[in-house]
Amino acid sequence: MPMTAMENPLPDGLPSLPLPPPLPPMGGMTSDNLPAAPSLPQSQKAAILVRLLLNEDIKLPLQDLPEPCQVLLTEHMASMRIVKREISRDVAKEFLRELVTIGLTNSRGLEGALTDLEGVINESTIQKMRREIGLKAISDPWLRLERLDNDELRTMLMCESNEIAAVVLSKLSVPRAAELLSSLPGDIARKITWAMSMTGTVSPDAIERIGLSLASQLDSHTPVAFEEAAENRVGAILNQAKAAVRDDLLESLEVEDKEFAKEVRKSIFTFAHIATRLDPADVTKVLRDVETGAQIDAFAFAATDTESDNAATVNFMLGQMSSRLADSLREDMEARGEVKEEIGEAAMGKIVAELRRMADADEIVLLEEEEEEEEAENA
Repeated sequence: MPMTAMENPLPDGLPSLPLPPPLPPMGGMTSDNLPAAPSLPQSQKAAILVRLLLNEDIKLPLQDLPEPCQVLLTEHMASMRIVKREISRDVAKEFLRELVTIGLTNSRGLEGALTDLEGVINESTIQKMRREIGLKAISDPWLRLERLDNDELRTMLMCESNEIAAVVLSKLSVPRAAELLSSLPGDIARKITWAMSMTGTVSPDAIERIGLSLASQLDSHTPVAFEEAAENRVGAILNQAKAAVRDDLLESLEVEDKEFAKEVRKSIFTFAHIATRLDPADVTKVLRDVETGAQIDAFAFAATDTESDNAATVNFMLGQMSSRLADSLREDMEARGEVKEEIGEAAMGKIVAELRRMADADEIVLLEEEEEEEEAENA
């Protein structure tokens, strides 16, 4: 049944679309040799819709379409000259009817799905699938680079030439590029900035190859089972070990691998380190939630060898208390007498555990090893 000017061809509640102005016939496909809208190929219907929207200066992200689709769309738009009003309305009505029935869509292909699932499914599975689909299937390698954290991206740039780094900065968003450039050493940042002056003649194909190459480096990284470095994991274990066992293992490590043993020692924090790593103002904060009995056991056991680092920690902590409280604890230590090694080390462990908890929660700040050395030199 033909439409009249008074009929509304769109579903109830949906706005009407603007119609393109009539164009003079210039050959090619016209509305006289076009079939009715329902029998038009989907690609020709898409060309009509795109023409309608472009007439209203509505920008469409058509660059995200696969290249063959962009070519076919362009050819259809070039071949059409005049499309009757009824056909334009039928196409628009059909499109809107389909649009309101859509619940979910994923038009970004396998790479888009893998990107969405990062951090949700196993990382090794994502890398395996990316290798299987090949580098050409990576729809937008620059989007992946944009999403990298600053440290990982900086490490990547430090391994590339200044020219490649300049291309990367040019492809990143301006705020992200500024953040990354600020984190680089001054001399490298200056060289990369100068290299950006030579990127004006870089071809799109070269940009694509650079992006795919950098993205392939991300996929070639083997996932690791442990987030913490080996020295930190060993140090955490030795922190909880008995002093005799810890010292014995560290001596053995010195023989096997001196550099690794050095890193492990840096990660270890024991009762003996408190005197040199804890800010004097934080002593009372650390002891506040440690039961008095544990303090007495720890201090009495640690003070047994008056020349040891443990004894130095006891004197350090007592020295930060009020005279009355310090004298009271000394009296309790003397009354406590000899403390068994197992009880004493467990008590010292409670103080160290509370200190570490507060440091991890940023309630206190421990002095770094470098600060200790500088203070010792200045003294």
